[in-house]
Amino acid sequence: MANLLRAEFYKLFHSRYFGVTGLFTFFLSSILLLDSNGETANLFSASLYNTPLLSFLTIVFSVLFVGNDFEQGTLYSYISAGHKRSHVVFAKTLVYEIACFVILVFPLLIHGLAGVLFLDETLALSSDVWINMAIIALSVSAMCMLPLLFSFLFRDIGRTLVVPMVLFFLMIFLMNGEQAQIITKILPMGQLRLVSLGQQSLQFIVTDFLWISFSCLGAYFGFCFSDLK
Repeated sequence: MANLLRAEFYKLFHSRYFGVTGLFTFFLSSILLLDSNGETANLFSASLYNTPLLSFLTIVFSVLFVGNDFEQGTLYSYISAGHKRSHVVFAKTLVYEIACFVILVFPLLIHGLAGVLFLDETLALSSDVWINMAIIALSVSAMCMLPLLFSFLFRDIGRTLVVPMVLFFLMIFLMNGEQAQIITKILPMGQLRLVSLGQQSLQFIVTDFLWISFSCLGAYFGFCFSDLK
């Protein structure tokens, strides 16, 4: 397990697409602030409001980080080397989730710090704030799990990109439709938007946990029952 984690982290930190995706996410998030800054209480919330729109970049990242490994046979080489499939899934999922978390949360931290330093905004460390932080962490993790799930189910580049991207636009459409109030409470990206507008619920934590659990199980069984290539 330790060797798998070292290999995955080494590959992540020595890949150009991780840094490029992170920088582009920060650049795009900064531009989107111009549209959302007036709708939220502070710069951190304004940046959080736009985070769901940036999740398409994690789809691209999953294609490069996971789908490409299937195309090159990297994950199956781990199994041939004697590693358990469950360990391979765990290592890949953990490193992928950490990478996606950094990609999406880094702009939030920078924008929140900028609001404190340059706009005299305050971020009080109340109990509600800690609950919001927990919801944000779980929602971001749950939102990033969907592309990973399809990466392990399809095990290629084409469908891993197309299907999650179609679902991304479908969820954006539903969040702006007639049933938006219900949909936003179910979808992780909708929950992030509600938190940015000052709405929170412990139900979000339960929902995110279910998203993460079912996605992990789907990825695990999809990989365990796949043939070596």
